[in-house]
Amino acid sequence: MMVAAAILACTLALTSGLESSAPSAPADPMGPRVRALDARAREWIRIGTAQSPTFRGLLAHLAASDLILYIEIVDGIIGGSAGRLYFVTATPSVRYVRIEVVAQGNVREMVALVGHELQHAVEIANARQVRDRQALALLDLGMDENALSRSRYDSVAARVTEERVRSEVAGYRAGPPAHPEDQTQGRH
Repeated sequence: MMVAAAILACTLALTSGLESSAPSAPADPMGPRVRALDARAREWIRIGTAQSPTFRGLLAHLAASDLILYIEIVDGIIGGSAGRLYFVTATPSVRYVRIEVVAQGNVREMVALVGHELQHAVEIANARQVRDRQALALLDLGMDENALSRSRYDSVAARVTEERVRSEVAGYRAGPPAHPEDQTQGRH
């Protein structure tokens, strides 16, 4: 018994400094609330985070919410849509939603599409009463733009967000301008 206690004490003493001496990993742009199931989706999120303030704002909003969001790339979506979000389930403290996207565009288009779907997730995050698929359908039907649709729902906010993210990613320039005069003359 004394030998086991001595081994445990030595192990704890030797390993106690390992965590603090290890280099810290870079912050995960997705945070614990947004989970991509594919390396391409993780890359789109990384690019959106780096290049679009709007995209970063969506992720920050979701990080402070009770949603856990899974993003998955699929081969196709019934009805021909490029992306969709649906409600999976809820516990008393967490709501789970899933985004599916079809990888059919260039990187900028895919980042914008993910931004569109993240905006839908923010809409759900803001609607605490949405705790199942029926409540989500009622939320969608309550939007004026969906009044005439029976199967496909969208929001003006998601379409605006998609365009804004697309524009921000298209106009992104890493670092300072190559020539100081570029900044004063407004060249992009």
